Amino acid sequence: MDDPQASRLAGLLPSWRVVNAHSEAEFLKALPEATAVGCWQFRQEWFALAPKLRVVSTPAAGKDYFSVRWPPNVEHWNGGFHGTLMAETAVGMLLAMTRGLLPAVTTYRDNPWPRPELDARMRPLRDSRVTICGFGRIGRHIGGLLKDFGVKIWGVSAHRHPAPDYFGQEDQCFAASELDALLPDTDHLVLVLPRTKETDGLLDARRLALLPRQATVSNLGRGNAIDETALVEALASGRLGGACLDVQAIEPLPKDSPLRQCPNLWLFPHSSALSPNYMDLYATELAGRLLTPRNNARALN
Repeated sequence: MDDPQASRLAGLLPSWRVVNAHSEAEFLKALPEATAVGCWQFRQEWFALAPKLRVVSTPAAGKDYFSVRWPPNVEHWNGGFHGTLMAETAVGMLLAMTRGLLPAVTTYRDNPWPRPELDARMRPLRDSRVTICGFGRIGRHIGGLLKDFGVKIWGVSAHRHPAPDYFGQEDQCFAASELDALLPDTDHLVLVLPRTKETDGLLDARRLALLPRQATVSNLGRGNAIDETALVEALASGRLGGACLDVQAIEPLPKDSPLRQCPNLWLFPHSSALSPNYMDLYATELAGRLLTPRNNARALN
């Protein structure tokens, strides 16, 4: 968070003293008086330095970002503002694959006129079936933006949740246990899953084989959800139309990873939520949470 963003946060929290730490040393110096902190990392031994601490907040959406044991008097808040940013990335991935934009500038970049090749693989996004696996806050944002392109949405989550307001008759929510039955009719599979034991290897060789030929896969959640070896085999054989991975099992991705040489696979450096206003969105959300009567009383007492 730069100083102008910190000043904006201070303006949103007039009754709070906001300290913008520019280094770990400055952060540790401020901890003894801190009742709430926003940070990218927090170590177990730091709790002993912060007797007044009541809230540890991170902009990150993933629940796996911190590996600490939380004291009973300290709440842990994850960022919940990523949906609007990641939805644009997800839609961009699908459009770039279906309309040939990515193949044109990568696969056929040395071909002076790849019109026949692109003609064989281009499809309309409109009227296609998109299955969003991980239909929580971010997944619902993705579905909402995709509806503007005339797609049909199946939302899959650990538990079947009520449908969002933008759903039509062709859209439906499902429980995770029903995923296998959906894959044969899925044109585009979008994963926005957290890293848990249940999501490890969820999209394995068996489930990849259930997808229709020329289907696409996009992963904007966590890299543990896909069997990357099976995905490479499916893409190399031409069974799948393409895949976009914003996340991988190992990050940063090793230079010798087979993913780098796989045809019709496009890699991104865990960047689906990057934006100049990222920290502004976080500041607005953090201030709103701290100013709710319950949270404000808890943090100040």
